[in-house]
Amino acid sequence: MDKYKSLSSEKQNVIKVSPLLAAAAEVKSSKPRSGYMLLNSEQKNNNSTVTLVNTLQRLGYHSIFDIIEVPKQRFIKRHNESLSGYAEVIFDKAMSAANQLVQNYRQKQLRDYDGATLKKASHQARYFSYSNENTDEEEKLPDYSSLFPEPWDNFCQPDAIESLDSPVNYLLDLYKFVKQIELDGSNNAVGLEQRRADIPYLMLNSDNLYKEITAISIVNDVLSESARKYIDQTGQAAKPVNQVLGETRFPFTLPYNLPSQQINKGLAEKETELGTLIQQVDQQFPWHILTEKRDQILLAYTQLSKEQMILLTEKSPFAQNFLSREQLIKGYLSTSTTEILPEHDISKHAYIIRAGENIMGPTLLSDNVDKAYDEIIITCENKDKETIKVKLRGENILTYNRIKARMEPFDNSPPFSRQLKLTYVESDNSAIGNLDNGPFFGEMTVYAAMPKGSSNTSVDIAGINFLTMTYHFAIAKQGTEQAKLLPEAEQFFQDNYGLSAAESVKLKEILSFGQQTGSKVTNLEHLLSSGDFRPLVSPNVVFSNPIYTSGQTLENFPAPYHYGGVYINAGQLDALGIVRTDYGREISAVSNFRYDRMNRFIRLQRWLELPYHQLDLLITSVIKAESKNTELAITDNTLRALGLFRHLRTQYKVLPEMFAGWIYQITPFSISNNIPFFDQVFNRSKLFDQPLILDGSEFSYTENQGNGAKTVKQLCAGLSIPLSTFQVIAPVVEGALGLSPDKLAAGKLIRNLDVASRLYRLVTIPRLFGFSAEDGLILADILTGESTYLAKIPTLGENSDQKNDILNIIAQMEVLTSWLTKTKLTPIKLSLLLGRTQIPVVPTNGMLTFYKGISDGLTDNVCLKESDFNRQEINDINWWTILSDENGVFDRNNGLIKDIPLAWGKTDEESLRKKIEDILNEKKIEADNNQINIILQIILQVKTAQENLLSSAIAGEYGVSRDIVPLQLRWLGSSVYSMLKMILDNSPGKIEDIKEEFLDLTYSLLMYTQLINALGINNNLLLLRLTNPEWLGLAINKNAIISLSLDEIFLLSRYQDLLDNAEQNEDKIQEYFTFANSETSSKKEESDNSYKCAQLLAEILGWDTDEIYLACDRGGLKEKRAMTLSQIDWIRRLQQLSVKTNLSVEPLLGAGALVVNSDFESFQSIGEAVMAALEAQGDNENV
Repeated sequence: MDKYKSLSSEKQNVIKVSPLLAAAAEVKSSKPRSGYMLLNSEQKNNNSTVTLVNTLQRLGYHSIFDIIEVPKQRFIKRHNESLSGYAEVIFDKAMSAANQLVQNYRQKQLRDYDGATLKKASHQARYFSYSNENTDEEEKLPDYSSLFPEPWDNFCQPDAIESLDSPVNYLLDLYKFVKQIELDGSNNAVGLEQRRADIPYLMLNSDNLYKEITAISIVNDVLSESARKYIDQTGQAAKPVNQVLGETRFPFTLPYNLPSQQINKGLAEKETELGTLIQQVDQQFPWHILTEKRDQILLAYTQLSKEQMILLTEKSPFAQNFLSREQLIKGYLSTSTTEILPEHDISKHAYIIRAGENIMGPTLLSDNVDKAYDEIIITCENKDKETIKVKLRGENILTYNRIKARMEPFDNSPPFSRQLKLTYVESDNSAIGNLDNGPFFGEMTVYAAMPKGSSNTSVDIAGINFLTMTYHFAIAKQGTEQAKLLPEAEQFFQDNYGLSAAESVKLKEILSFGQQTGSKVTNLEHLLSSGDFRPLVSPNVVFSNPIYTSGQTLENFPAPYHYGGVYINAGQLDALGIVRTDYGREISAVSNFRYDRMNRFIRLQRWLELPYHQLDLLITSVIKAESKNTELAITDNTLRALGLFRHLRTQYKVLPEMFAGWIYQITPFSISNNIPFFDQVFNRSKLFDQPLILDGSEFSYTENQGNGAKTVKQLCAGLSIPLSTFQVIAPVVEGALGLSPDKLAAGKLIRNLDVASRLYRLVTIPRLFGFSAEDGLILADILTGESTYLAKIPTLGENSDQKNDILNIIAQMEVLTSWLTKTKLTPIKLSLLLGRTQIPVVPTNGMLTFYKGISDGLTDNVCLKESDFNRQEINDINWWTILSDENGVFDRNNGLIKDIPLAWGKTDEESLRKKIEDILNEKKIEADNNQINIILQIILQVKTAQENLLSSAIAGEYGVSRDIVPLQLRWLGSSVYSMLKMILDNSPGKIEDIKEEFLDLTYSLLMYTQLINALGINNNLLLLRLTNPEWLGLAINKNAIISLSLDEIFLLSRYQDLLDNAEQNEDKIQEYFTFANSETSSKKEESDNSYKCAQLLAEILGWDTDEIYLACDRGGLKEKRAMTLSQIDWIRRLQQLSVKTNLSVEPLLGAGALVVNSDFESFQSIGEAVMAALEAQGDNENV
């Protein structure tokens, strides 16, 4: 009853008993009510009445109005027992007294009013009897307003918070109503004050009434306060609530990382991703981003927090198999391994040990060896680091299921179910002695391996590992508690399932497991690939493993360890499933190891929001692409692949089955009622009388008729490509298979999943980005140097440091194709420019005419002659001899003007003058300016004539501007002088006379002209490229053969893009380059110049000066200013990201520097900045 005392805390404690309450509390006691005793009551002298006023006061009722505030039935229900059965009587008396009191109050008001009215009326009567002047005024009689005057002093404005119909009054009444309801609840009920501890302290003022706040902010505040109280009791008081939530694993809605969600959700509203920010902010974008940074980009695409990634990739605390000494003494038998790989015939396989310091055993395969068992020695260690050596007997056990049928011959040929048997024999371990200091723990890894190729030997056969089985041994004396044998179990189950190790046995119950993981039964059926989610296989794919057709296994095909539940079962028998028992439905074949896998898998499914069977296909395809991950564990490579998939799904709607087909193979499996992806691709339409069947047979792709031609047509129809495309990619696949001619004739392929997947990869990856399969071969060649790259089996390294693994190549292909689309370059054109593809050049009549025309044009009027210097003003110096030596300005043998050094900011005349003056000074010859001017005019006139001759010819032949030809020749490694000299010295008279150097020059002119026209390159840019390539950000190796690079073509295109989008003209841009790269004499001047550069660049880009300066400073640019085109392009990317995300430079650079292991504060600051950017744009829904 004590809970009703809370009512008194809301009312004034009245010491003096109200007379009306005392009257209501008096009840007659002549005949006590049945079932009740008159307790805590006071009897009067006549013993006829009893008062219960003390009981009412104890219950919190100090007035009759306190009683009638509570509904009658609720009052009786609450207090009938406390009031000895008189609750109804007391309530009725209180209600009666209250009604009478209200009536008396109203009558008193009326009587007081009536007295005042009569007095006023008497006065008016006397007045009217003496005055008859105002005859129109009628006598005033009482009306409603005068009888019932409005209490204006108690009124307020209609919109005031104290108004009777205001929201505050409504909420206040609602709050009181809830408090009343809570009084009738059980003692275990969670009250409003416990759920919303902030409400009793909420001030009822205008701010709280009219300020708009989102429901989620209230929820966050309430939950944070509640979490804070709990966290303070767990020894983590120094950590923020959100950090603790991000590190806690149970319940399954955790870990929850608020900063990560803020970043991902906020950027998604701006149609971008954190991985894209990291990529674009990197100064080495697009081609030279470090491998480590590329990994961070892909990991950021997963949208998972650091803690989530750790949960997925950390080493399991359990081995696949836990064996105690008692189990080993009885003899342990593994599940069969013959059924694991349906696509391979593994009838002949065995088990080997991974060698290590603490284990000895067979590490190579052997065949037909007459030995009953192999000895395995394992060093086990206890908690005190004491060791013992345990000897086990290992056997390879075959099980033959003889078919019971009449006249069926006995056949003992494989395949058979094959199992590993391990036995602990006491006599083998007599040296161990007692185990009082136990338990002793040991680890062992066993590989199931098949022979690598054919071998003539019977021992030491190299094997191919296809399955990993891990073992954890606990050697202790009999009767040792399970908790001591598996000490790691307690912490695991507490952290992940919220149960102790002893309570974890309940998890095999479906209802209990669903409750702890927050899963419905249908979700668990999907997880375990049972019920309506059983796996099925395409009837159009024939598998190589004969175990399922030989009658030698009891396993169904396909099983969950083939599809749908590969990860949680670690690809092994017996598969997890749901069985019915006397106690309800339970999960079969559970183990601590599998609980760990289900823990990871269920969480990952919720984070990625993918169906279980698609997620399983996705991650196991990535795992199978790893060369050394036979344990089927989630690694950093798995996360990288998930990140790339999530990005491609967001941008291009890529399906998990598509991505799995790229990384590993097209799946022939599905779940109930779904069509396998193989049939969706290749058998989706009935264009043929029979579907495409992959039976492992070979076919010729060059046939025009027959089965081979039919298969080709079926493949083309499935891939939606023409026959011409297939004829291009089929030889690529044939070459990538690497089959020797004796195994497969030329022009033939095999009908199997491997070939189909290679073809699918070649066609669909480039198609994703809008390019053809032929283009895909070229793109792969540009990125990897191998046109056959996509036709090879994708492999992911043991470490994620492979620059050219399939994940990085797909990501780079996205960038490359995006740039090509923007610049309108085609893959073949780019390949030609880079020299990756060569067009054969042969001598032609047109080529002969071209060169002969130039040769014929080199007349005396075009070439310099000695007589040109026979002028009176300059006769005192032998100019012809002085200026024509080895280091002179022209060639005396042919009258051609030699190359004049190019200089930024100088004209040819200025450079030539400087050259002549240097020669005169070197030879100590004095000449006046007039003479030098005359010489300049003579040489320049001839130089112009020679350039015009060549420029006109090249412009007419190749379609390039005449003005750019001299610079174009310098760019491709030649010059006007070199080309004219080559033509004079080797002028061809007929086609056969055209030498290789003419062909090379022709090809170079063609390629460079294509680039100039494609990008719109002008003289200014080309001069900048030739004189100051470092200003563009190019590192030119002067000793290397001149050729175009991907970097150079990209930067040239970015220069043109800058011109198209700049706020200033090209002159201003080139002035900026000159100023930014000028030398400074002092630090102060350098600092001033850096800020001046920011101002100039801000005018060019139309951006904020301080933002540019901050970017240069924080970005670590030399001298805190953008000095190269690549740096300007980096600032432009920051500008574009800033406009798109509404983030300033500082958080953009902070986001670009984020890595998985960045601390909580780094993520928090970026998350808050993203939310602030959304709020600044008025998007309060997502804040």
